[in-house]
Amino acid sequence: MNNKKDILENIVGLIVVLVVIVFAVIFFDFENLQSKILEAGVWGPIILIALKASTIVFAPLSGSPLYPIAGAVFGFWSGLIYIVIGDALGSVIAFAISRRLGQKIVERMLSKRNMPSAKKVIHVMETTGGFLFARVCFAAMPEIVAYAAGLTKIKFSKFFIINFLVGLIPATILVFGGNFVVLLKNPVFMIGFVVVGLLVVLGGGLIFVKYTKHIIFPEDLPAEKDEKNPEKSEEKNNE
Repeated sequence: MNNKKDILENIVGLIVVLVVIVFAVIFFDFENLQSKILEAGVWGPIILIALKASTIVFAPLSGSPLYPIAGAVFGFWSGLIYIVIGDALGSVIAFAISRRLGQKIVERMLSKRNMPSAKKVIHVMETTGGFLFARVCFAAMPEIVAYAAGLTKIKFSKFFIINFLVGLIPATILVFGGNFVVLLKNPVFMIGFVVVGLLVVLGGGLIFVKYTKHIIFPEDLPAEKDEKNPEKSEEKNNE
């Protein structure tokens, strides 16, 4: 349920942003807004990069809407570069925090509902293939993967390369989508783009949920099990 809720929040965020972009392009002087942002010079990209990085470090924040916004405002190539830098910076910081300070700090940085997901991701990440699988499934939630990876024994170089390459795919698609909506000014494209995005994001999350459904951690088991066997509980206490 927690995974599904996070995925749905990201999807809703994307839909809202794309709808806003389309309305801004069709009914308002979006080009004038673009020019004003670009006139800010280097501060525009710096703010975007900082915002994107912060959505990973402070996990309850959703960074998905920033992808199409970057494409719409800065264009495809510039928007993609800024978003990728922000993603990489945020992921490195989250990984470093997790590795150096451990699980307690991760529990504080991630929202409570993200912790069960993070624990399962850690379990799956025992191998390179497992890490790749988790990163693909959680394409919409890189913060969970970054924090979880820091609690494993995976090398930083391996984490960075896989995380960067996999993250580049959804970033390219979403930034391109935002830019394409501005160029075409076509609501039909927006609808198709949203549908495809929904299927990809929802599909990856549901696959991971199904794959890890059988994974249950001892601390997550209900206390009632010990109450059903009081004799065994007493034996353990005597020991």
